Formats: sequence, C-alpha cells, structure tokens
Amino acid sequence: MGLFLDLLRHRVGGLVTLSNLASDIEISPKTAKSWLQVLERMYLVFAVAPYTRSLPRAVLKPPKVYFFDNGDVIGDEGPRFENLVATSLLKRLHFLEDRDGYRYELRYIRDKEGREVDFAIVKEGEIEELIEVKYSDETISRSLSYYAERLNPPKATQIVANIKRPYDKSRIKVTDPISYFHGNIDKLQ
Repeated sequence: MGLFLDLLRHRVGGLVTLSNLASDIEISPKTAKSWLQVLERMYLVFAVAPYTRSLPRAVLKPPKVYFFDNGDVIGDEGPRFENLVATSLLKRLHFLEDRDGYRYELRYIRDKEGREVDFAIVKEGEIEELIEVKYSDETISRSLSYYAERLNPPKATQIVANIKRPYDKSRIKVTDPISYFHGNIDKLQ
C-alpha cells in the first residue's frame, strides 16, 4: 500500500484513474479501489468527484484525490497550494452542513474539450460557486470564464497564491487565499 500512497502523492490535483495506478504497481483495480477506500476511512485522503449534471459535454471522469495533511503532498508549489485550498474548502463545507443542515458537495468540472474548473461548490444539487486555483497566474482562466458564463453560478472565484493586487472582472473575483477564506468566514457569522 506504500507504493500506492506514493503514487497518489504525485497525482494531487490530477485525475486519478485507479486502473492505471493498479497496473503501475501490478495489483488489481479492485484492490486499488479498496485501498483508496481504506485511505479515505483513515482520513489520509479524500476524493473530489466530477460534477456532471446539466453539462451536455461533460465526461464521466475519475475523481481527483487530495490529502488532509498538506505535508503529504509531493511536488512543486502548484499542487501543494491546490491541496491546501481543497482541504480548506472541504472543512468549510463540513462546517456549513453542520451549522445550516444543507447538503454541500465539493466537486470539479471537466468536459470533453478539456475545459476544467478545479472546484465547484454544490449546495443541495445546485452550483453555488466555481473556484479555480492558480499559484501565480493572475489572468482569469478561460475555463472558469466559460463555465461562469454557461452555468451562471452566484459566485465565481480564482484564488491565486502570489497575486499582486486582487480584482474583479466579468463577475469573476480574482483574489488571494487569505482574503478569500477570511472574507467567507466573516460572512458565515
């Protein structure tokens, strides 16, 4: 299982196809699936499934896997930052579920053309917010713009780790993680 866990560490933020992982370490896909379930039950990792409702060109894709402990992520700053945002979003959604009683889900969006948005916050089956995560690129993601226009969620945000100056453009807020999470905490109270 150690090799399996190491492979997951290198795939943070990417799609995780269990059959590919299984063949890499010469185990059955069924074993890979059960190992992933064990890691989830141990709160080492969590999976983010794709959002496909009302997307005609959506692709049924495998999940993305993130680690609860950001120290477990191997790689450059981009995947580490995305993992940090994923865990922060998941914790926020768990809090909102407990406080308000609504069902929240953390999903991602990807279609056949390869347009992808890192996260979609879904409340009671409806998209509340689209979130794209970038380490240093301040230009608005084309995929985020496309889906913000197409799905018309109440909020669309691009979180950038190394941003010089936050800004809003075409209904999309481009901000740093501190402002994003601090601003959302203030709104929760």
